[in-house]
Amino acid sequence: MTYEWGNCIFTLQIFVAELLFLYSVPKRRLFLLRIIPGIAIIIFLSGFYPSIPYDYSNQLYSFFKFIVLFAITVVCQGFCFKIKLVPLISSCTSGYAVQHLSYQVMQLVALTHLLDGLEIEDIWREHILECIVFPVTYFLVWLTFGRIAKKYEFYKNYDVRLIAVSVFALFVCLIISRFARIGSSLGNQYVIISNSLYAISCCMLSLFISYNLHVLSITRTQNETLERIGYEERRQFEASKKNREQLNVKYHDLKHVLSLLESGSNDDVIAQYKRVLNEYDSEIRTGNDTLDIIINEKAEACRAEGISLTFMGDGARLSFVGQYDLYSLFGNILDNAIEAVSKIDDRAKRIISVTMESQGNCVTVSSMNYFVGKLHMADGLPATTKTANMESHGFGMRSIKLIAEKYGGRIDIDVKGDIFELSVLLIMPEGPNGAGKAGQGERS
Repeated sequence: MTYEWGNCIFTLQIFVAELLFLYSVPKRRLFLLRIIPGIAIIIFLSGFYPSIPYDYSNQLYSFFKFIVLFAITVVCQGFCFKIKLVPLISSCTSGYAVQHLSYQVMQLVALTHLLDGLEIEDIWREHILECIVFPVTYFLVWLTFGRIAKKYEFYKNYDVRLIAVSVFALFVCLIISRFARIGSSLGNQYVIISNSLYAISCCMLSLFISYNLHVLSITRTQNETLERIGYEERRQFEASKKNREQLNVKYHDLKHVLSLLESGSNDDVIAQYKRVLNEYDSEIRTGNDTLDIIINEKAEACRAEGISLTFMGDGARLSFVGQYDLYSLFGNILDNAIEAVSKIDDRAKRIISVTMESQGNCVTVSSMNYFVGKLHMADGLPATTKTANMESHGFGMRSIKLIAEKYGGRIDIDVKGDIFELSVLLIMPEGPNGAGKAGQGERS
């Protein structure tokens, strides 16, 4: 039995291409002790795979052989990476598409007679072209698709339907390409070119379906979720606003009742009413009615958790921000901070500080709090710790970012030790709403 180096090269090319989509996937324990023997097994099994005399009319056997060799790489990758079966097959199929794409590009380059001046055998000329074309093609695919797979963590966020369509498109292409080679064996360059262009198109389509369409699907789902969350926030704000108005009416009624009671002798009742009124008087006054609602709502939640919340700044400077946007912005900022601080056992560190500063037409809202654990970033934002599925949670920080961008600003995140600071820059439009007097409100 002779060793088939062609099988070995083909299998290793697929294996390396698969890593373009798997390199960001969590590795299994003793990864190097898994992947090195795995590569050795691939080289051994692929090289000694039983072959029959090569015949262009026997493409079905060749196709079956390549599928078996591909399956060997899938098993090896599953042995090395912590990944479910469906995304594993998807990533490996994408690797196969990249290998086939690179091979077809090499076929087109070969037609240019680029290396005909080298007095070497055709097989070595082909190997030289492989060493040139494959690395370049792999690098370009990594730039366009591999980094997308990492950014959106496709190994845990995937659409089975898109994967099925992608795999089907690729394998139909492989089958047709195998039998189309019967025509290309006649040496007709037009047949070779058309076959290669067809295969390249199908491979690109398979990759596009797997990744770009997937991204569009994720983005659409996220936008729909943000719209639904925004609708719920607007409903909550209207309810809070109505409760606030009722509270203001009761406050003024209580003042009149208290003035009547003071003429009597019921000191206990008077003291009770005074405590209620003092609590109302001690609420944060920011200079912005909408901001007062959300800040005092969250202050109440902080009291229940034993958290100290302070706010300093002039809320009037945010009069250019829409009511719903302002409610959502501070609601999400404080919800994230409360969630982080509530996990801290040290009562001295259960503190949230929110400050506002303005300079010119710029207003900066900064929130600082302690946190425990390790902060993971994804796409420039803190990754959610609520679930492994990024499509289900983590919309609070995205909402903050979108609101900042809506008003021409941005967000900045700074982590120093166990202190987390979020700064939101908003650009104030020119006009009468751009001016405001400095002021502050505080609550602890």
